[in-house]
Amino acid sequence: MRFKANPYRSGLLAGSTGLAILVATPAMGQENTPAEGINVIVVTAEKREKDLQDVPIAITAMSGETLTANGISNVEDLQFFVPGLTVTNDSMAIINIRGIGTSAFGVATDPSTTVHYDGVYISRPTTSYQDMFDVERVEVLRGPQGVLFGRNSAGGTLNIISKMPTDELTGTIGVTLGNLGKRNFSGTISGAVADGARARLTLVKNDRNGVYRDVNFDRRYQDENNLAGRFTLAVDATDRLEIVLRADASRDRETGYPAIRETYPASLVAAGATVPSRPNEIALDAVPRYDIDAWGVSSTIRYDAGPVELKSIAAFRSSDVDQTLDVDATDIFLRNIEFSESSKSFTQEFQILSTTPSRLTWILGAFYLREDGEDEIQILEPNRALAIPESNTTNAFALFGQASYEFTDSLRFTTGLRYSYEKKDFGYRIFSNKEEVDSGSPTASWSAWTPKFGVELDLSEDILAYASATRGFKSGGFQLGDAKPFLPEYLWSYEVGLKTTLFDRRLQANFSSFYYDYSNLQVVQYINGVASTTNAGRATIKGVEAEFQAKPTRNLSLTSTISWLDARYDVYFDDQVSLEGNRLPNAPKWNATFGAEYRAPLGSAGFLTLRGDVARRGTAYFKPSNDPRYASSPTTLVNGRISWEPSGGQWEVALYGRNLTDERYATYKTFGTDASGVSNPDLPLTVYGEPRQYGVQLRRFF
Repeated sequence: MRFKANPYRSGLLAGSTGLAILVATPAMGQENTPAEGINVIVVTAEKREKDLQDVPIAITAMSGETLTANGISNVEDLQFFVPGLTVTNDSMAIINIRGIGTSAFGVATDPSTTVHYDGVYISRPTTSYQDMFDVERVEVLRGPQGVLFGRNSAGGTLNIISKMPTDELTGTIGVTLGNLGKRNFSGTISGAVADGARARLTLVKNDRNGVYRDVNFDRRYQDENNLAGRFTLAVDATDRLEIVLRADASRDRETGYPAIRETYPASLVAAGATVPSRPNEIALDAVPRYDIDAWGVSSTIRYDAGPVELKSIAAFRSSDVDQTLDVDATDIFLRNIEFSESSKSFTQEFQILSTTPSRLTWILGAFYLREDGEDEIQILEPNRALAIPESNTTNAFALFGQASYEFTDSLRFTTGLRYSYEKKDFGYRIFSNKEEVDSGSPTASWSAWTPKFGVELDLSEDILAYASATRGFKSGGFQLGDAKPFLPEYLWSYEVGLKTTLFDRRLQANFSSFYYDYSNLQVVQYINGVASTTNAGRATIKGVEAEFQAKPTRNLSLTSTISWLDARYDVYFDDQVSLEGNRLPNAPKWNATFGAEYRAPLGSAGFLTLRGDVARRGTAYFKPSNDPRYASSPTTLVNGRISWEPSGGQWEVALYGRNLTDERYATYKTFGTDASGVSNPDLPLTVYGEPRQYGVQLRRFF
């Protein structure tokens, strides 16, 4: 039995979002490729399979092949190719969509922009940065997901969908070798294992030397050392029942992204600090450490009950994180931070969807999460050893429903509603020089109703106009460091958009414009190693996004995106200073990309594919104060790839280059310390993105 794509059935991968994709690729979602035009993409928008151009949502998606061609291997790489997306790597993945995100972390805090793997919610942002592999597609859904993906998705949702098992025996073996000692080995095998059962297994080993060299020791930092695997088993139990079981695990033993000191005042030099002389040199007294062990199992069960389809998605996930940070960025012992975190979570989602062809389509569902977590932060200084162990149990429950009705063949209305309830039971102790100075066990709960209203109008067979109003919600929590509670944040989003497919599918042009009324937003500041989360009053976010895909000839594909974002505080006082009119952190005003791919036939010699991508991002502030010392400069990244595939398609050899101009760009900036170990805003520290990388890739398909 196989669930086939049609407009009335739900998608195979629950939790997947709809697409507003504009990246040329041979494989994106499920496709039907016209002889000359752009591929028809079938996606699981709103948990139903549908042509992406019929989905009234602003989404960008990239297939696994496009990720490879663009050199995208993790979440951070996506930010230069998705409008409105920024990702900060400060010991975890801080994902901002259209200016909404948070750098708060700890087991009693949650991300504002969520991540799902195969429909399963990933609760800890500390594990969201891991390498992506054997990916069918990545979908970035922009805007609050108040109904269908509602848990804390105030900014949007990033869905990573892995490849499904195949009926035929297939496989891939891949090797990548590059500069900085890059070594990547991967293997996949997929096929039938019994009557009505298919399996897929993928293993990946990824290594790379560090970018930075310690001038005092034979050590390198910002390296890669990851071992990961995934197993999927799909069983057609009956003609109506399909069961998909998944298991994945990964092990990271890396140094992470170190903070780099830009200036060394005379007091630090006098205290004995070594001053590196080159950009790729650093001197630290503590070895950075970023160890992650994560694994999970899940089941997706679908039953075709005739007029409706029943679906269950159950998952258990576990993660352990251990980090060491030299936050003064010198080889003098001024301040080090050690952080550990352990999380175990169980999620269960039930859905019932209409499948009978009708003017009315609907979905009802229920969601439950229980997460038990522990963490501890230790701030180590010459005269202070501060330790804060914490524990938290989160119970989250939601009921949701959404329905669409066709009033005419071209006019449709959608309405949805979600009720969310969350409770957190928190416990903490504070030790100063091993003496307990404080403890507590506060409890708090929050609830919210988040509706959605939408209208769609087919202006023609190839032009869709839509408008929507959606409410987003993110629960409150207790901050890491001092256990202070903070309140939930809320968001009303108003959006209009246009999706067009023109010139016999040779051009797609999609547009969206939005206005956010954002209240009670959670803002994080770090002072002397301790996080402080407060609630700002209000903010207004507005923007315009455009995405284009063209296929002027059979062999040439062009893509481009551009976004303009204006995200500003309306009411926010920081230490009694009004920040009204300041831009929100990680919200650059401009973001633009351009890509071109040419597939040249070589007759009996096969195909040569040339691809180039350019991404430009404007200034992004990292502090609510908009201090220019804590901002990134405008950044341009250039990637390229040349691949040869002989006739028969059994091999591919490629040369790749990422950040070909070796742009040195900041992904985060924070306060440094002076010679006394006290945080000093005049001494910023910077976390930089990846330097130029190049190499050769070899893949064998069978």
